Amino acid sequence: MAPASKRKRGGNSSAENFKDVRQKIRTLEAGLSDKSNLNNIVEITKYTKSNNAQIAHAAIHSLNRVYTSFLMAGDLKKLKNVDESSAKAKVNAWLREQYSDYLAHVRGLLSSDEPGLQLPAFTILMNNIKSESENFMNTNGSYHFANNVYGPIVKEIIFNTNFNEHLRKEIVDKYLNVYDDLRHYFLKDAAELMEQAYEKKETAKKQKSSKKAKLNAEDTETGDDNLGLVANNVFAILESIRTMPTEASEIDEFWTVNPSVYDAKPTTKSKKTDDLLGDEGLLSDSDMEDTEQDQPAATKTKKRKHPLLQLSVHKRGFTDCWLKLMKLPLSEEMYKKILLILHKRILPHLSEPKLLMDFLTDSYNVGGAVSLLALNGLFTLITEHNL
Repeated sequence: MAPASKRKRGGNSSAENFKDVRQKIRTLEAGLSDKSNLNNIVEITKYTKSNNAQIAHAAIHSLNRVYTSFLMAGDLKKLKNVDESSAKAKVNAWLREQYSDYLAHVRGLLSSDEPGLQLPAFTILMNNIKSESENFMNTNGSYHFANNVYGPIVKEIIFNTNFNEHLRKEIVDKYLNVYDDLRHYFLKDAAELMEQAYEKKETAKKQKSSKKAKLNAEDTETGDDNLGLVANNVFAILESIRTMPTEASEIDEFWTVNPSVYDAKPTTKSKKTDDLLGDEGLLSDSDMEDTEQDQPAATKTKKRKHPLLQLSVHKRGFTDCWLKLMKLPLSEEMYKKILLILHKRILPHLSEPKLLMDFLTDSYNVGGAVSLLALNGLFTLITEHNL
């Protein structure tokens, strides 16, 4: 089999061709100021799949400008109370589909072996989250984080077969170690994705052992490989997170807006909180500060501090993500790495340190140097956390 060809980069003729195509892309983009030229989107989209990295780069940036403009103008919002068979509804549905396909394509570039596409793609996706969130908030007047856009990006990252140091540094240094909302949602989404991957593997195991299913050993090995890939990618990011807050006052940097701009609505203890995080009910009343339950009934109607401003919420997200990682099949080397940073980088930010017992027990059973490190962890839990 011939080796896969990489995207073209150099050559004078290539440079000349790029200039011509770039000008064509600009002309097509300019034409989209007139809605009668929407088919220009199709033409620009073709260039996003070019083998020439420069052309693909120019095309994805062009469409980013186009879709951002449409988004802020409300053209990508699903129409309501409109006949679905009408021309207006069909155009709206088509435009939304093109937008969805574009985002999926840009997410796919995160696995590209071309740094000139991988990192710009991530920047575009992050800016899109900001635009989606701000557009919703401006329209609805309530806090919203576009986790419907962010979640698939997190998935692409942790299942990325080409996750490299350049991408890791971009994600952590520019975003997760700077913005509290992005870090929180990454931890939360990664935890959910790891749990889903783990459950899928466990289900496959059960099916394999049953007479009804005919799964071979290769299926199981593939599942192990996927979980190993996920574990390595997630750990590479988690071990680099150095800005977990230790006080609520430290939660003050947001990629979108500070949620305090949209004060949490006053509620009573009996009322369910469906969407305090603005992302389809990802946080319930049980995630409120524990101290709230001890307040007198007369104070129950006071405005709550938004969940994203609560230290306990960030600790729970951090704890859940690490525990989900620790459930995955880990190599001996991975056990060592986690145990070596356990005391200073993990334990201080856990909502409940005792939850590490299962992991430390599994670590002890690995044997050798890992067992010694696990015993050290158990000793810390006993002496410092009253196990």
